[in-house]
Amino acid sequence: MAFAWEFPGGKVEEGEEPKAAALRELREETGLAATDAEALLVFVHDYPDRRLRLHAFLVTAADGDVATDRGRPWSWVAPAALDALAMPEANRAILRALKWRLG
Repeated sequence: MAFAWEFPGGKVEEGEEPKAAALRELREETGLAATDAEALLVFVHDYPDRRLRLHAFLVTAADGDVATDRGRPWSWVAPAALDALAMPEANRAILRALKWRLG
């Protein structure tokens, strides 16, 4: 999904819990360290070529300075402005859950 904005995340490693994977991926992809994450939603999304099971978490406090992997561009975006970003279709469910959770 080249040139699309996305949330930090990735694959859950063998024997790893989804929450631990989310915290690890946050650190690896952004340089930010968090000690806790709140489960937001779990859902399945079907793309034409694959099925994804996504676990989304909300992190409200993280330490460090942003340093993205592979020099990817990044931005802090207000929740109300997220809909305007070009994102993978699966992320739309996460956006709806964020709107519900954050009000």
